Amino acid sequence: MLKSFLPSFSFNKVPPKSQVWKFFVKTNLGGKCKICQSEVKGSGNTTNLKFHLERLHPDVELTGDVKRNVVASKRKSMYTSDLLNEDGTDDVLSNTSAHSPAHSTTSVASTSSFAEEPTAKQPRIDVTLAKQSSIQDGSKAATITNKLLFMIAKDNMPFKTVEKEGFKLFMKSIIPLYKIPCRQTIINLMEEKYDLLSNIIKTELSQIHHLSLTTDIWTEPLNTKSYIGLTCHHVSNNQHKSITIGVMELIERHTSENIETWLLSMVNEWKINKESILVVVSDSGANIKRAIKNAFGNKKHLPCFAHSLNLIPSKVIESADVNPIIKKVKAIVTHFKKSVFSADKLRACSDLKLLQSVETRWNSTHDMLQRFVELSDIIGGILLQNPTAPTMITAAELQIIKEFVHLLKPFVEATKIISGEYYLTASKVIPVVSTLRVALYESEPETEEGIKMKELLLEQFEQRFNTIENEIILTTCTILDPRFKSIHVKNDQACSIAISEIAKNINKRNLDQEPVQNNASNINVKNDFWSYHNDLINKLKSQVSPNEDEIPDELRYYLAQPPIEMISCPITFWKSNNTSLAEIGKKYLAVIATSVPCERIFSKAGRIMTESRNRLTANHLQQSLFLGSLSREDWRL
Repeated sequence: MLKSFLPSFSFNKVPPKSQVWKFFVKTNLGGKCKICQSEVKGSGNTTNLKFHLERLHPDVELTGDVKRNVVASKRKSMYTSDLLNEDGTDDVLSNTSAHSPAHSTTSVASTSSFAEEPTAKQPRIDVTLAKQSSIQDGSKAATITNKLLFMIAKDNMPFKTVEKEGFKLFMKSIIPLYKIPCRQTIINLMEEKYDLLSNIIKTELSQIHHLSLTTDIWTEPLNTKSYIGLTCHHVSNNQHKSITIGVMELIERHTSENIETWLLSMVNEWKINKESILVVVSDSGANIKRAIKNAFGNKKHLPCFAHSLNLIPSKVIESADVNPIIKKVKAIVTHFKKSVFSADKLRACSDLKLLQSVETRWNSTHDMLQRFVELSDIIGGILLQNPTAPTMITAAELQIIKEFVHLLKPFVEATKIISGEYYLTASKVIPVVSTLRVALYESEPETEEGIKMKELLLEQFEQRFNTIENEIILTTCTILDPRFKSIHVKNDQACSIAISEIAKNINKRNLDQEPVQNNASNINVKNDFWSYHNDLINKLKSQVSPNEDEIPDELRYYLAQPPIEMISCPITFWKSNNTSLAEIGKKYLAVIATSVPCERIFSKAGRIMTESRNRLTANHLQQSLFLGSLSREDWRL
């Protein structure tokens, strides 16, 4: 058929394209292309046929039969991409064979010749993505896995999270090509991450010159195992940093000798220089207190201020004047927790809900009573509608509760202030004690029970904090805090000793630098707790040690200046000074006043060691706690 249209063409000689165009124009088979059998608009127009030929058949030549040669070119592959059927066969070859039965042998030969020639056709993007099964190898997959490890460690998630159906579905929807590691792989990667980051932190700690430690012992109730915890606190890059050093399982008796051995082993393992340790904070237990003094020195143990502070309200809660009323309130709260009817009535009247107290936390009792006072009008009406409900407290008892809440409010605020771990707390101990003492003396309860509570609080307060200024480390920290200096130190002897120690340290450095003047503005304290501190700033000019002749000029100048604002940062203050006193001030910024950070470790460990994770080993617990205490910067994210 093809010969009948082109008798002058030679099938072994490639005709010029102009002859091919003439062939299309002269035949004019209903506007169809002889090669692809597709409709060509305006097929009688040479320009349109030329465009069709150059666009879809740039490499088609007439050599007896129509043959398509695919060239390894991105542009030409785009033009010829639609010549393939879905099953991979060639439209040109199949159409030619179908319309040229007389030359079937030649068509087969052409097909064979075509198969022998390699093609360099670039597949479409959707085809390539469909064939790609995973991005497990490469930097993108490593980045995703690293952030997955961070999420598991930071959010206390179990290792088997990666095997849960919901998590898999979620990951499949956002990163379809990411292959989620199995549980054992996550464990192995977590161990490797711990080894890497712990070595980095150990190197950093070996270069820290001033730091403080907190320690405590905790018994895990699930498996009845004991652990000793250790945290480290220091200033780095003008920020307070808190790191979980270790959580070691204790398999022997908790004697002072064993505790001393455990502490020294953890300190040595983490390459901490003993001379760099300013203080080690713990509770006042005889065994751990003696272990710290034997291991690091008598002057380096600092009792936990929060423990001592919490014992004072606990005594009041246990007193006969208020304890029966607290039990009545607790019974009412329990009723609302169990009765659907009462709970529904309360929700209909208020968005607030009653809080239940916890025996081991006195501030939870304060919160329970405070919320009860706020909802007392609503609670009374609801209890009257339920015959089985407990009896509502009397108006006199409600007044006692109000005075109880008022008396303990300063203790609640002081506990929150002193329990931080990412800011300086040791310098706040003496100002907090001074402020609490004034708040107690200025309170004026009206009921007989309220007066007894005040007397009991004052008795316990003076018994525990009357000699707090004799802790020279705390007095020194307070004086070197530019927000307080010496205005809260009432013991002249303790103040003189602390200033003398600071002066000795300055003289040892043998530096002679001009002091930098601090243009402090008026003090504007927004927190009501510090109102007494604000009054002292306005009344007292300055307080200097009696031995003024022995004080270096820079220290005398520092004490003569008014304190800076409470909202100011001591780190920033000392950073802006280039004197030897500034170096001493930076040294004591690392001191922390409570062992609360160690208590937080055990709280976190309790959330990790659950029934579903009761087989977690001590090493994996240590790794999870350490990695969870690191920031994103430490993870190198």
